[in-house]
Amino acid sequence: MAENPAGRYRFTRGMRLGSNRQYQYVYRKGRSFPGRKMVLVYLRARELKAGFSVSNKLGKAVKRNRIRRVLREDFRLLQGDIKPGRYIFIARQPIQGVPHDKITREMRYLLHKADLFRESVPQGETES
Repeated sequence: MAENPAGRYRFTRGMRLGSNRQYQYVYRKGRSFPGRKMVLVYLRARELKAGFSVSNKLGKAVKRNRIRRVLREDFRLLQGDIKPGRYIFIARQPIQGVPHDKITREMRYLLHKADLFRESVPQGETES
């Protein structure tokens, strides 16, 4: 059977920024890259860890969790192509009601803007 390419990466609990202390450290020491729908905060580190912040202002728990799931899925698919470090993606108000592909495009744009893709990965998206 053919291997599912989307299943080759896992986003395990050990890859998440866990405590408030870890988030605060990345906020204090990291660099910020703003976008229209989200903000990326990056701190160089040996291991790959990520956190996702969605404010109460973006809606009730169901909406916030959906946004968080979409961000986590996009990061999971990109994790093999980006440099190690600590990442925080902060959702902004315009992210509500936006299709998944536009959120993916925004995340790729921020990672490219911050020059966080590995060298072996082509930076631009090719159209077939």
